[in-house]
Amino acid sequence: MQRILLNVQAFEKEFARKQMDCYTEDKKKQLAAKHRELSRAKKRIAEIDTLIQKIYEDNASGKLSDERYATLSLSYEEEQKTLKAAVPELQSFLETETDKTESLQCFIQKVKQITELKVLTPELIHEFVDKIVVYAPRYLDGKRVQLLDIYYSGVGILHELTPEEMEEAFQHHLAERNKEKTA
Repeated sequence: MQRILLNVQAFEKEFARKQMDCYTEDKKKQLAAKHRELSRAKKRIAEIDTLIQKIYEDNASGKLSDERYATLSLSYEEEQKTLKAAVPELQSFLETETDKTESLQCFIQKVKQITELKVLTPELIHEFVDKIVVYAPRYLDGKRVQLLDIYYSGVGILHELTPEEMEEAFQHHLAERNKEKTA
């Protein structure tokens, strides 16, 4: 956790860029598909209301038998019930996915407030970590290894910058600083 926080502090722009790169075209296409699915579901719910009203009127006027009315009514109501259950799930998914940039900025602001991480306190854990997933231990080359995933609040699982990425970010930072001094 200490290395992650130091990386975020030292290479804030690189960290933000890398996190937003994870938000790829596939994710954008998935969000667009979910938006279409949500609008189709809402439209279909309204259509079903109209259809139920029409079959009721047809049944009342004698154009539709009572058995047929019951069958149609039941199928429409089941479809509408399914759609109404799916709408909140879709809305919740879209809200959490579109808040990605906001939560990333919030995470970076929290990291900036930490000047030096010497002791890992429960308060820090609660502030920065959503959950920790601990996997069953395995043996690799005769040594016991236990993997874990740390889900940071607002950004999910973070991976440290590789030494090459750190060097590239550092060189980029130096170039930016020198450009500001000469301007």
